[in-house]
Amino acid sequence: MELLLDAMYFSTSNILKTLFTPLFWLVVCIVLFQYIKISKIEKDILGEYKSSPFINTLSSTFYGLIGGVFGSIIFIYFNVFINQRDFIFLLPLALILSVINPRFICFSYAGGILSLSNLILGWPKVNITSIMFVIGVLHLIESVLILLDGTSSKVPIFMEKEGQIVGGFAMNRFWPVPFLVFIKGGLTGPATLLAILGYGDISFSSLPEEKARETSFYLFLFSIILLILSNKAKTDYIYKYVVAIFAPVAHEIIIALGRLKEERGKYIFKPSSKGLKILDTLPGSIGEKLGFNSGDVILAINGKRIFSKEDVEEILYFRPNALWVDLLDNKNGYISKEYISPDRGGIESLGVIVVADTPDYQLVVEEVETPIRRLINKFRRKKTTYRN
Repeated sequence: MELLLDAMYFSTSNILKTLFTPLFWLVVCIVLFQYIKISKIEKDILGEYKSSPFINTLSSTFYGLIGGVFGSIIFIYFNVFINQRDFIFLLPLALILSVINPRFICFSYAGGILSLSNLILGWPKVNITSIMFVIGVLHLIESVLILLDGTSSKVPIFMEKEGQIVGGFAMNRFWPVPFLVFIKGGLTGPATLLAILGYGDISFSSLPEEKARETSFYLFLFSIILLILSNKAKTDYIYKYVVAIFAPVAHEIIIALGRLKEERGKYIFKPSSKGLKILDTLPGSIGEKLGFNSGDVILAINGKRIFSKEDVEEILYFRPNALWVDLLDNKNGYISKEYISPDRGGIESLGVIVVADTPDYQLVVEEVETPIRRLINKFRRKKTTYRN
């Protein structure tokens, strides 16, 4: 217990010191740049930001520091040592693999390839167990961050599926994570390293919170198994092969399971025959003040049945000062809510994003085309043009 408390104190004090280093704020700026790009998409869809990119960056930094302390405690408690030379190979390989597909930037793939190359070819000389242990801990941190903060900047999106418009959410979060680990080679001692962990997912067949919990669970399970296998590999040579194969294969299975569920699942955000289904609410809107939730269905407003956006617009055209909304709440069933406007100008918008046959906001979600795929397609187009 005393060792754990010492590890907590030592980790926290050293992680907080990184706040005064230029490198940490450089990493934070990289995260901010990612949120600015996402906010531009968000503004194109909604006409405004749901949350400022600066606020997103601050909250991500806060959670990243918590994740860094959590990971550092694990590294210190289990007395993990890494060699700087191992990561000279790991990071460049991860960047090269990302050219094939962006998801391959994950260290699970590069770590697996390096480990197998070492076992089969004898090169490069890397410590397989320490590399895999670090990868396991980073994924463990990521699973916790996804659970705590994975849906904080979700963006409503639409796709055409099976001949109809369905709604969903895109989730993108990034966390700057400083973590403390012991370095071997030269002067052996603790060093604070920096990583950027990210979570990107879409949710059409479940609520974003449910999808994040599910992804977090699978990633947590993956991390624990990877850590166990890494520990076994210290004493049993065959487990070096096991852990090298497990890391990339199991990570790919997690991604495949998520995609399979989205493809075969029942879409929950699609037009309802009972009324007008709510996908999301805009910040500070009447819909948010009334407590509308994703999946709720508006049945009637001021006694008039609602089946389309046009029905709502007809009622709001006269700028009423009060609204009585009959709602099919996805948690509590049939309920009624009342709103009285403090503004003499009346109510002109509910501030809700609805799922209709022709949505006002539309973002077509497509799989990212990798640089290699773009190059192949470009070559094919040139070849076809030449033949014609």
